[in-house]
Amino acid sequence: MGKKVSTSNKGFSLIELIIVIAIISIMAGAAMVTVAVMHSAKAKEAGSTFDIEVAQLQANARGKMVVVEGVDKEDYRFAICVYRDGGKYYMKNGYYKGTGSKTDDANYDWDHSDNASGGKGTSLSSYVIVKYIDPATNVEREIGNGAEYPDQPVYIIFNRQGECVHGNGTYTFYRKSGDQICDVKLNRIGSRQTTY
Repeated sequence: MGKKVSTSNKGFSLIELIIVIAIISIMAGAAMVTVAVMHSAKAKEAGSTFDIEVAQLQANARGKMVVVEGVDKEDYRFAICVYRDGGKYYMKNGYYKGTGSKTDDANYDWDHSDNASGGKGTSLSSYVIVKYIDPATNVEREIGNGAEYPDQPVYIIFNRQGECVHGNGTYTFYRKSGDQICDVKLNRIGSRQTTY
């Protein structure tokens, strides 16, 4: 009687395991690149959305009287509030009432029916960090964050001539990783320059 040799192989060979691991590694790497590209595109889109919203505000303000509930408001000016709620940035449209501090939300009228997302406004992205440089101080600060300006939004106001009477400066968009995406420079005369 000789020894019996088993001919049924119930396991995987080393080469088969290496091939499976290589395929999984390639697929995981491709998925990571796809997610990074998607986040990058969303972050760039935030800069474009900001630029479009500001252009629309300026077009609405140029030569027009603010009318609220059918009443002309001589002192009112078209405005946008750029702010952060949780981890996401928004831009809501409304009006500056014409008196009082331009940095106090109580001096603005935000019509929630005119703003998307239940009155929050246009969503910029949760994949970005938005910073603002005021030309008067030349200090960069994150919108809605910072020790000196806790949770303070930035208000952009245009007059009837299309000039930015408040909120002019540089708005810089960063990926969450810290990489700069674009700058939108809003000049006092109302012109904008976007650099990617």
